[in-house]
Amino acid sequence: MKHLHFVARHVATTARTRLATVAALGLGASLAHAAGGHHAVDDATILDEGQCQLSAWSERERQGNRTLYHLEPGCRVGPLELSLGLEHQSENDIGRTGNVSPQLKWVLPLHDRLSVGVVAQAHWQSEALTSLHAAGSTLLVPLTWHASDSVKLHLNLGRDFMRHAPGTTRAGAALEWSPAAQWSFVAERFRESTFNHWRLGVRWMVTPDLSIDLSQARGDHGRVAAWGTLGATWAFDR
Repeated sequence: MKHLHFVARHVATTARTRLATVAALGLGASLAHAAGGHHAVDDATILDEGQCQLSAWSERERQGNRTLYHLEPGCRVGPLELSLGLEHQSENDIGRTGNVSPQLKWVLPLHDRLSVGVVAQAHWQSEALTSLHAAGSTLLVPLTWHASDSVKLHLNLGRDFMRHAPGTTRAGAALEWSPAAQWSFVAERFRESTFNHWRLGVRWMVTPDLSIDLSQARGDHGRVAAWGTLGATWAFDR
């Protein structure tokens, strides 16, 4: 009986750890950013007054083990940018999960080339796409410096607070270079869910209101396969 009790306790602990890991990865995946749509490092800018946008992207691991689809509408309301992230993720050894993440963002210009902001986000998650439950929240402080007309530096520092796991630090730095009006390139280094990653991306401004993003990312830890992302963002007036 003691042996059976130990096995049952070990299985329950392993299940809780597995779910906590899924929640942590979900929080890391679900935070959306204006610096490049799907990019992990956010910028300290918000939409113009009376403006809205719709962002969508798809991620896929190189080996095809994980796929993710993200849709996010957002609008400027007074001094705040409000958005709602909706995600569907499918992973071979975990199954399907869903995420719903409302977010608010506020930005304060410190100088004509320097601004700081605050991003707050709540997360609800659904394993196997059943009922939603609270998974945690995120608080982030982005800083953006316009080094020149074509170069921007974005710095982030924040924390993910998870309901059934210890909180983790979220941080990153990104360099954004726009050599032409229609093209920009982003190189970023970021930490999410206790892991370090890097990403290289390119953005094409099809029109002043429509952009397409393409990037490749991978982690330093070797536990997550490299993944690619294709996305689009459309801005419009209300």
